[in-house]
Amino acid sequence: SDTSVCLFTDFDSNQVNMEKIMGSEGSTVHKTNSTVLNMEILGSKSNGIVTWGNTSDAGCEYTFNETIPFASSLEISCNAKLVEKSFETDINLNSQNLSVIVFRILLLKVVGFNLLMTLRLWSS
Repeated sequence: SDTSVCLFTDFDSNQVNMEKIMGSEGSTVHKTNSTVLNMEILGSKSNGIVTWGNTSDAGCEYTFNETIPFASSLEISCNAKLVEKSFETDINLNSQNLSVIVFRILLLKVVGFNLLMTLRLWSS
């Protein structure tokens, strides 16, 4: 069958006029109202619209027909040191995590020693 379905996501609410969605002559295009998709896994929200029609070109191709300006490679420097700097970890956070691990091990040793001594006293 010549049915097409399009899911438009991640667009600004005033970026696209969804009235422009139309297929070729004689095709019927249906669309949902714009809704906000809650992506709990990513912790973000996004605009979303679903369109469907009875032909293979039910508006998917002609909706975003405007050119999107991309930054040229001259404007953005790709420096490995800048990328590495953005991935640095917090020293205080690492030391706090390490101290929590040390305290947990110490607690387990104390509990194990107390349990061993209690069992020795009970057996004698």
